[in-house]
Amino acid sequence: MKEAIVQPDLQVNIVDSEIPVPKDDEVVTKVVVSGSNPKDWKRPVMSKQAMNSGDDIAGVVHQVGRNVYEFKPGDRVAAFHQMMAPGGSFAEYAVSWAHTTFHIPNHTSFE
Repeated sequence: MKEAIVQPDLQVNIVDSEIPVPKDDEVVTKVVVSGSNPKDWKRPVMSKQAMNSGDDIAGVVHQVGRNVYEFKPGDRVAAFHQMMAPGGSFAEYAVSWAHTTFHIPNHTSFE
C-alpha cells in the first residue's frame, strides 16, 4: 500500500508499506477519506519525528481482530486512529480500535 509520511520539516514522502494486520481489538479500514487537522501537521514538527500522523478515517472494513464482533469486512465505517501509533489514516489502509469505530449508513457520504 501507499502511505504518506510527514517529515518534521513538513515535507511529505509517499512510501510503500505493508497493509497493517489488526491486533485482537482493532479494525483495519480501506481508507476512502482521511481528515486533516492542524495537529496532524504540528505533531511531526513538535515531536521532531517523521510519521503518518492522520487520525480521522472513513472507509470500508478490510479486516478485523479476533475479538471484534461489531464489524465485518465490507462494512462502511468511520473511526479515530490512536495518535502517535503506526497505521495512521494518511495511507490506503488504516488501523483503529473497535471502540473508536462506528458504522456509516449507506445513504451517507464518506466525507
